[in-house]
Order: sequence, then C-alpha cells, then structure tokens
Amino acid sequence: MKTQRNTSFGIAAYLLLSGFTTLHSQDKSNVKLGLRISPNFSWVNVQRGPMSNASLGVGFSYGVTGDFSLGRNNNYFLATEVSISTIPAIIQNTGILKRIVLSTTIPGEKDTFTYKPHEVNFNYTVQYFQLPISIKMKSAPMGKIRYFVQFGLAPSFKIRGNLKTNISGSQSIYPLGTKNHDPNIKTDDTYQFNGLDVSGSQKTETINSYIDDIKATRMPMILGAGFEYTLSESTSFVCGLRFDNAINNFFKDPNITGRSNMISLQAGIVF
Repeated sequence: MKTQRNTSFGIAAYLLLSGFTTLHSQDKSNVKLGLRISPNFSWVNVQRGPMSNASLGVGFSYGVTGDFSLGRNNNYFLATEVSISTIPAIIQNTGILKRIVLSTTIPGEKDTFTYKPHEVNFNYTVQYFQLPISIKMKSAPMGKIRYFVQFGLAPSFKIRGNLKTNISGSQSIYPLGTKNHDPNIKTDDTYQFNGLDVSGSQKTETINSYIDDIKATRMPMILGAGFEYTLSESTSFVCGLRFDNAINNFFKDPNITGRSNMISLQAGIVF
C-alpha cells in the first residue's frame, strides 16, 4: 500500500513538472515550478451531533507547485499543486456512548459498557492526496519582494487513515498489542460504539452510538496570502499562510455533521 501511494504521488508530480517543461523553457517569467513543505494545525468544526473538537491536531504536507501566468498579465496566475497532506482530527463525545460486546466471562451473553460525556477521545490521523488549484494574484515587485493572495479549491482523496480511541479512566477498547485501527475497514467495526437499538424503529436506529468511519474524499476551499523573495534571477523563496476549509462532511455517522479545517504555514522554493 505504501509503495502504491508513493508511486501515485511520483507519477502525478512527474506529470506536473514534465507536462509544462516546454512552457517553462520558452518563457521563464510566466511559468514558475517549485517544491514546498507545510506544517499545519487542524480541527473539526462539529455543527450537529454529540461530538465536539477536543484539541488542535498538528500535521504536515509536502508537494510540487506550478504557477502559470494567465494571458499577458504577469500579475494573475493559475496556481496548481500535487501534494501529500497529513491532517489530524481530535474529537470527543459530548453525549453518552455505549458498547455492547460478547461477554468474555459468560458464553452467549453480552456485556454493555457505558461511557460518560467527554470520557472518550477519538484521535484520527488521515493522509490525503491533494490537488489544489487556485487563482493567485501577485503584486508588482517591490525591490526583491512580491506579495500575493490566492483562492481556490483543493480536492483531497484519503489514502490512509488511522484512529486511536482513548478512554479516560477506563480499560482500553483494544486487545493487548493493538493501539489503533482503520476506521473505514469493515473488520475494524468491532471497535465502534454500537449503542442500543431504538425500540420499534423500522430503520434500525440506535442511541448512544457512534460510527467512527470517515468520508474518503475532502473538498476544501482555500484562501492564502504571502510573499516571494527573489534569491536570484530565476529563483525565489516563497512563504505564506493558508486557510483550508472543507465544505463537505467529515463524518459518515448520519447523526453527526462536521467540517475539517486547517491553517498551514507554506514555505518553498520556485524556479
């Protein structure tokens, strides 16, 4: 899986860089290619349901970038990227949760475990393949510095996801030797909080439950600002801040709605 992930990123990066090599060689002032790294701080804005954000997550991303001048105006650019981003999400329950599992002491019976509000933390670590595309508006050069703002979209596709469920003051839900699980794998549903069936419900509704699966795609809007500092005739250092606000739901649980958000510090070199 890791090899497949790295291969996909390598192919996409190769296409971005090589696909515009001719343009770059023809007019270097209108085309800029480069590399970037970016630490980020992330959180989930829960809008509906018995969950809340517990704390900021700290992640990291890296990738290749391309700025392509729009027409003859050297102030407006189409900015594209290919990147791998790790975006954590740390949430906790604000309502009662229950897990009903087969008893380990009485064959054929079931045990019910009840957890109070704010007793369970869900620590997601999600890695995405991102393809940001935006309009970048640059100022005229001011000495060696050129400022910019940008806005656009960053379609993101989950390539890896881990969830570590921590329960304060209680025994771990994991068997000995297991520390986390993939929330979207069916065989790991045993770690979910299945709750109680609603009596008389025709839709198999439950209460005190939480389906820990997350959406495989993430569609954020991005807004950023920063500057380029000229190091040489063809090379610049780029630094900026970017706000990344998802417009689709992070959760698969039908009772919970929340958006994944991120603020990142961008740093890189363009040629």
